[in-house]
Amino acid sequence: MRIGVDAHVLSGKYQGSRTYLSNLYRQVLRKDRSNEYLFFGHWNGAEPFGQTVRYVEYKSTSRWKRLALQARPLVRRHNVELFHSAYIAPIMLSCDSLLSVLDILFETHPQFFEKSLVVRNRLLVRYSAGKARQVHTISEFARQALIDRYKLHPEKVCLVPCGVDLERFHPDFSGDAADRVATHFGIRDYILTVGRLEPRKNHVGLIRAYSMLRDKHKDLPLLVIVGDRDFGFDGLFETRQRLGLESAVKVMNHVDDDMLPDLYRAATMFVYPSFAEGFGIPVLEALASALPVITSNVTAIPEAAGDAGLLIDPTSSEQIAHAMESVLTDTGMAAELSTRGPGQARKWSWDEAARCYLAALQRLE
Repeated sequence: MRIGVDAHVLSGKYQGSRTYLSNLYRQVLRKDRSNEYLFFGHWNGAEPFGQTVRYVEYKSTSRWKRLALQARPLVRRHNVELFHSAYIAPIMLSCDSLLSVLDILFETHPQFFEKSLVVRNRLLVRYSAGKARQVHTISEFARQALIDRYKLHPEKVCLVPCGVDLERFHPDFSGDAADRVATHFGIRDYILTVGRLEPRKNHVGLIRAYSMLRDKHKDLPLLVIVGDRDFGFDGLFETRQRLGLESAVKVMNHVDDDMLPDLYRAATMFVYPSFAEGFGIPVLEALASALPVITSNVTAIPEAAGDAGLLIDPTSSEQIAHAMESVLTDTGMAAELSTRGPGQARKWSWDEAARCYLAALQRLE
């Protein structure tokens, strides 16, 4: 079968859908010897999946031109039999549609998204999912939400989970990572969180918790927030300023991808109090790095964390602060969480994701 993949996100901002698509297809291409893949995107000479696959260029970076005008004739021209899109499929495809919907949080938690995105996605994602021959998603939480909200037949919605790259994210007990981070960023001994700067990630609640803890522990490590600015991030900086934490809370944008694993490995703990996630890849990355992890007890996050993370109510800064204090002061608890992390992370591999993807394709034959 000739499969087209809308891979325009690979030239966009770093986010979960980009991580998911790139890692999934790297493994799929290693395993699949029966299907042919064509990747549609903005390549400018780049070949992210090597020279053995074909790349098709979109002429415009406009979302609407791509979906309404460009994709359909390109799909027809290249005789594509199945076209894989994320969230929204091109209109009037001449072939079957495979749709990846990593989550529908814009349906279940619309307060955390811009109104225009909620309106657009509620209409177009629902329509695309209904028209698709098969829908893939990344967690049981997201799968059940799709079935319930969009009334999709359970057999149509396949679980193709996330993974973590264990060659990049792994423990470092030598201290080399800490030295590299100190040299590159000028920081040592810090609490870490990673995620786009937007209200859903709950950075405000984390900063409040950190402030509560700092009142009790004057030697508290820095709080380091790594993430690109998205929208609605003003509250983070306003809260930091109001609580007088400009020197104690460091926000780092545009961290080089090569340095991210070291930032995990050199941290004291990882705190991820997100209000809602379709999965939570940063949680896996932290677990794989043998960090004590504190994260939320809602949506799909417990699926990622398993029993290796300390789960909290993200609406309670008091709970977040108490959990952070427990990890800082109880060395036995911190060591136990660190020990559990890599084992939990190994349950979620991109190799297994590719196996699930190919098994789902076989159901279409």
